[in-house]
Amino acid sequence: MSVMTVTGKCRSDSLGWVLPHEHAFIDLRNLVPAVSEISRKKLAQERVGITNIGRLMRNPYAVLDNAVIDDEQVVRDELLKFKKAGGTTFVDLTLRDIGRDPVLLAGLSRELDIKIVAGCGYYINKSHPSDMDSRTVDHIAEEIFNEIYVGMDGTDIKAGVIGEIGTSEIIYPNEKKTLIASAIVQKETGLGLHVHTDLYTTNGYEVVSILTEHGAAAEKICINHIDVDIKMDYIKDLLNLGVYVEFDNFGKEFYADKKDRSVLRGLFARDIERVRAIKQLIDWGFLSKILISNDVCLKTCLHNYGGWGYDHVITNIVPMMEDAGITSEQIRTLMCSNPAEFLDDGNH
Repeated sequence: MSVMTVTGKCRSDSLGWVLPHEHAFIDLRNLVPAVSEISRKKLAQERVGITNIGRLMRNPYAVLDNAVIDDEQVVRDELLKFKKAGGTTFVDLTLRDIGRDPVLLAGLSRELDIKIVAGCGYYINKSHPSDMDSRTVDHIAEEIFNEIYVGMDGTDIKAGVIGEIGTSEIIYPNEKKTLIASAIVQKETGLGLHVHTDLYTTNGYEVVSILTEHGAAAEKICINHIDVDIKMDYIKDLLNLGVYVEFDNFGKEFYADKKDRSVLRGLFARDIERVRAIKQLIDWGFLSKILISNDVCLKTCLHNYGGWGYDHVITNIVPMMEDAGITSEQIRTLMCSNPAEFLDDGNH
């Protein structure tokens, strides 16, 4: 049973402690709506630093510099902290239009001796290429197949997971095409399929319906970001459909004021609320269908800029889970067994 990493295939039972949803390098600046007020324009052009970090805890996109991670040395140091904390495998879901760089990922994987699995496909509508309207489902599926079987971005470095496929507050026609194409690819390859869903809606129902109607296996679908606005009935419904759900915003406890709502539209749950929700889901019998990660996509998530880093789940959340009554064996299932099962392509 195997998983494709950026340096080649490995056994799924060798993945160890896994972060199933992260970003080593990413650039979301083009997705941040422009501001019109002079004062906000000035703030937007600042660099992330101690003088604006408080503002960024209220509105993380107020400074555009926060929406890009591109310093190789910083990323190297952050990944090393993850490794020193006991981390073994890092799944990078940055897609081509938001900063994916397979060569950098492969280089860091070899240098640091960390397994890195890269994603493929298309993110949300706002990041799509200008000719997306003219692309057919078959064309998109062929592109994704190519990234899995041939290589990404003109290299021979292959993707090992599908996604994170993007959907918005409403699922746009081009997003639906990408979902259908991803379902076709999932059915053929057996790979895990990550879907980014809007943080404040319940679009997971529609996403699962589209994917399964077009051949994707429910047990290989993961609905991301269900831990921003935690709706337990919704999460339970998704789990009863047979899919994975992902608590992937550990370390993010934002609150966007009304005047600042654009990318974010309100409250983020706190880490302790996420942990308590996971405990409840385990008690309901869903231990084997939960994934846990940080989804680091902002500078302020990193140690270098005052955040908790990629190791946050291992360093800080694992003890919090233990305090909440989640056993060490259950934690290993959440952090090791579940992502290995999700990522396994079913090939020997």
